Amino acid sequence: MRQIQSKKRYILALLIGTFIFLNGFIITNTILSIQFNRVSQFQDQTSYAIFKDKLNYELFNADPCTTDNFNKISDDLSYQGASIGDLEEKLGKNNNKVKFRKEFYNLVELEHFEYINDINRLCGKNFTTLLFFYSNQRNDLDKSERLGRLLDFIRSKKDNLVIYSFDINLDSEITRNLIKLYNIEESPTIIINNDKRLSGDIELKDIEENLISLKKVIVKL
Repeated sequence: MRQIQSKKRYILALLIGTFIFLNGFIITNTILSIQFNRVSQFQDQTSYAIFKDKLNYELFNADPCTTDNFNKISDDLSYQGASIGDLEEKLGKNNNKVKFRKEFYNLVELEHFEYINDINRLCGKNFTTLLFFYSNQRNDLDKSERLGRLLDFIRSKKDNLVIYSFDINLDSEITRNLIKLYNIEESPTIIINNDKRLSGDIELKDIEENLISLKKVIVKL
């Protein structure tokens, strides 16, 4: 009887453990699915807002200088970048869905970057653009993450600074074209207003000094 009871307890414990594991797996995947869908929906809304504003003045002669949603879109892009980074950690860098969202995010960034350059040129605005090229490879990860934190700190103090982030290891035509266009040879590298370039071990004071002394040069992609 003791052997039978022992087997029953073993089987019961196994069933309970399996049930808990499956529930945890289902809950985790449900949360990730909700997060992924939210990022996708947010990307669609942001891209729609950018494309709508651009088309209004390019095709329908609307006054681009009356648009006032630059900061909101910039905040949305920043949130999306952080969310995609979180999904990348949880689902893996090679997850096809995450890679597609990352590529789409880069397209939206470039559309916004081009739009901001147009606004600066046509409306006399003084938005500062900063292209942040980083790498998730082991040898470059620490430097890239450190610089990312510095840029978050600077952006929190400077309202008219818009930061666009690009993973140089992302296998996409857009990324390869950007690397070629800006002659990116190492990570991390930042390009300020298409003029100032900083690479390697970048310190906070280096960025701040260049932001103060930068000469605004607007180049349309």
